[in-house]
Amino acid sequence: MGKNKPDNSVMPENTVQEFLDIIKLPNPDAKWLNYLIVMPRIATRNDRAYLLPYGLCLVSSALKASGRSVFTLNLNYKENPYELLKQTITGNSIDVVLTGGLSGQYPLIKAIVDTAKAANPSVVTCVGGGMITADPIVAMEALETADYGIVGEGEITVNEFAYALENELDLEQVDGIVHFADGRYSITRLRPEISDLDILPFADYDGFEFHMSLRSGVSVSRASDNLENVAFIAVGRSCPYNCTFCFHSSGKKYRKRTIESICREIDWIVSKYKIGCFDILDEMFVYDKDFTKEFTEQMKIRNLDYLARIRVDSASRETLQMFKDSGCRFLCFGIESADNHILKSMRKGITVEQIDQALDWAFEVGLPASGNIILGDLEETPETMVKSLNWWKKRYQKNCNINLKWILTFPGTHLYKVACDRGIITDRVEYLKDCATQINVTKMPDEQYWEAVNKVSVFRVLATAGIDIDFNETGDAAAAIGKNLDSLAKEYRIAVWPTTYVVIEMLEYISPEFVSSSNVFFVNINPSEVIAEKSRIGGSSTDNFERSGKKIHKPDEIIVGDKIDLVLYAHDYVYSGKLYRQIEETIKNRHPGVKRIVKISELIGNKYEPK
Repeated sequence: MGKNKPDNSVMPENTVQEFLDIIKLPNPDAKWLNYLIVMPRIATRNDRAYLLPYGLCLVSSALKASGRSVFTLNLNYKENPYELLKQTITGNSIDVVLTGGLSGQYPLIKAIVDTAKAANPSVVTCVGGGMITADPIVAMEALETADYGIVGEGEITVNEFAYALENELDLEQVDGIVHFADGRYSITRLRPEISDLDILPFADYDGFEFHMSLRSGVSVSRASDNLENVAFIAVGRSCPYNCTFCFHSSGKKYRKRTIESICREIDWIVSKYKIGCFDILDEMFVYDKDFTKEFTEQMKIRNLDYLARIRVDSASRETLQMFKDSGCRFLCFGIESADNHILKSMRKGITVEQIDQALDWAFEVGLPASGNIILGDLEETPETMVKSLNWWKKRYQKNCNINLKWILTFPGTHLYKVACDRGIITDRVEYLKDCATQINVTKMPDEQYWEAVNKVSVFRVLATAGIDIDFNETGDAAAAIGKNLDSLAKEYRIAVWPTTYVVIEMLEYISPEFVSSSNVFFVNINPSEVIAEKSRIGGSSTDNFERSGKKIHKPDEIIVGDKIDLVLYAHDYVYSGKLYRQIEETIKNRHPGVKRIVKISELIGNKYEPK
């Protein structure tokens, strides 16, 4: 045993005999191992809330329910997190380190397994989650120092895996494992999906400091209606649809929990934490009208606020009214496109007419609604893109909180397979390592695609600022803004705040001279976020920025005294939103030398003169 003992005296909530009957419990005559489950460092700032990885918390509870020696470590909000990981491994004589996550979290997961091996080369490392399930052998080759991977749902597999290690059994006999043998990686027989989700222990929130993820509110509307202490709860797993941009890491068959199980977990969470609102992680539960009626009645009894995700083809005025009356504060619809040809190509199974009807019903019953337009489908053309953009602008002006994004091609999705088949992705291992998931899979040539990406950034910023502009006018607007930016950079010292990778690309498109000017500085509270964003998105180059030797500064490093005259706000967040007000307040209280904040939307007209 290690120097410390994990507190496994209290079994995870909802540990039932039916679950214990189907997992491999420890053999008293076998080796006793110490396990450490590590949560990746998702939050890049100490003041930022993050979505606690629900799956990892469930796997932790499943392993603890078996009675094994299980330690947990959440790397979020920790000083020197990887040094802490080393100390935890050595200080507790850890034998097995487990972690996991999504493909976009590859660098975070690799840092964990590499650190574990550096702390103790003999420690066994095992990785699970969507990254492994999406492309198991590729993920293992990319990770390099991971010994094993868990494919699919992990609650049962992790216990059988542990049992095999403890009894020195052949891992080939464990279903749902990817491992290295005979000079290559191979995958054992896939494990059947868990049919009865009610028997699973509730998530190990205490083990991963759930209260820390509740520290900030979630903004759910352009009026900055913030919901504090939002807890997430999964109603079901997987989805019967196969949208081209989506990957079902929990299996192909949709399964749903019972109302009784869901309510028990809600009551348990409320009893332990100060919860202000629940976010329901399942857009399929509305299809069962009786289930929906009972769920809304239970939420009304509990007087709890909640957010819901639903498909537009499952919406009705009656259903949305039930949501509204039972405490629903916000609805998120699956929209994705405003062109029926693109929706068909995406395999969404919905129409623009259904989208419009659902949004209208939500407006009628007084439910704020949101959704995403994601550009870049296989069949996307300039014409279909403009159609979606014009629809988005009209809906946005009607106070619908519709986000405008580009499709990211993640491993496991249909788009990923097409990109591999077409030779767009030539090396799957390097693709995962690079995390550059925004690639052109459309019918547009690359030059036209990336030009559209930049124009959409400008269009989005201007439209969200209330400028009545047609997308086809964006090029002229960008030219006018560029002239004003060049003029300002000759007279004033300017800080671009907040700087994101998208903002840099947009400004380079508008005016490379402005970006490279010695009078222009780039600011972000956490500069590493910009690097992480570039890795995740990929995109076109930021050559001018990098060639100029620019760096991302923290605010207090550059906006001090009289060093900065103007702050340029070029972000695509709504100008009346929380972020803009925070920057405005910070400048007022800490940097009085700044003459004013200039919104990029103010620079469309003739020569701009700061007041």
